[in-house]
Amino acid sequence: MVKLILRGMAVGMTETVPGISGSTVAMIVGIYERLIYSLSILTTNKRKEAIPFLLTFGVGMVLGFGCSIFIIKFLLETYRTPTFLFFVGIIVGFLPYLWHDTIKHAQSKLRVKHYVIMLFFFGIVVGSQVLGSLHFIDWNHLTFFDYVFFIIAGFIASTALVLPGISGALILTILGLYEAMTASLIALNWPILFAVGSGILLGVLLTSKLIRYLLKHYTSETYSAMVGLVSGSIFAILNELDVVINSQVIIASLITFVSGIVLIFILQQTQKKL
Repeated sequence: MVKLILRGMAVGMTETVPGISGSTVAMIVGIYERLIYSLSILTTNKRKEAIPFLLTFGVGMVLGFGCSIFIIKFLLETYRTPTFLFFVGIIVGFLPYLWHDTIKHAQSKLRVKHYVIMLFFFGIVVGSQVLGSLHFIDWNHLTFFDYVFFIIAGFIASTALVLPGISGALILTILGLYEAMTASLIALNWPILFAVGSGILLGVLLTSKLIRYLLKHYTSETYSAMVGLVSGSIFAILNELDVVINSQVIIASLITFVSGIVLIFILQQTQKKL
């Protein structure tokens, strides 16, 4: 139980940062497939089988999320560029493992369709940078359509819990909502949180079954999509970096970048021992 709570905390902490996805961390610590299965049977008569696991995992996730959100907010406000480079290091460190899994599921040979899928999903992330900047929100005068947008954003962000490759926080960053959502969470702005939370809940219940189906019947294609999303995540994060930097920031960023890669290596080695 303690191990599951700690793994849940790792996933919860990841969900607060615009970098690698919580589902990726779930994959690294070895609970991804069980998590997907448990979520997919919540709407079936087998739900009792999933509840003990999800409750224990959920406790850890909430603890990790609560502890991390204040830390991440401080780091992004105080050490923005080095923090973002740490996230990039995590993604760069994870990509070789994901690429290896993709080749394995493609039976040791990637075909043209796999590269097309990778480019397509890479383009979705890059293109969404432009689309996210087109939706202006007056936070002092929110409209009905703004709340609908929050629900949709939550729905899209929920895919991060079941699909390795992109984080919910990064999706919110792409849509221009990350910092506002972080502030709303800390301030307990219930109308906004309810709208986003409703979208997340709906998304988890629906997308978990879809992802499980895709992983079962279109495994190599799904992993190719993950590669595209992960690669696009790097662009999305770099797009958030400060324009003005100095030598101290560069040195600190290099250290955090390497630290991110090392962290993934350690987690991967830990997974092999579990």
